[in-house]
Amino acid sequence: MSITQSPYVRCFWTGSLYLTNGKVMPIHCTHISTNMIEVEAPTGLEGSKMVKLELKAMHEGDRKLIKVLCDPDLDIFNEHNKHYIKLKYHTISDQDVAFIREFVDAHD
Repeated sequence: MSITQSPYVRCFWTGSLYLTNGKVMPIHCTHISTNMIEVEAPTGLEGSKMVKLELKAMHEGDRKLIKVLCDPDLDIFNEHNKHYIKLKYHTISDQDVAFIREFVDAHD
């Protein structure tokens, strides 16, 4: 799997974040790149060292369910009374990276 650095772009995809304690949270993406993602969630990571992220992605009419294992990088309680969470991709398929790359390139 080859992940090259790409710029962050605004993103409004929704999905679910699965914590290691079994909790599942609804999230929405705020920014995305081919190697990191920023999401907003109702609660924090609760000590999870790795999380599973499922995103309902859409780009130019194509829909895709993106599944990623992520390493948390940052969890901040923000001014919207939500948690701003920055995640680095740990395991992601080449097809999902390609879909994200097309989205990022179109919005860069």
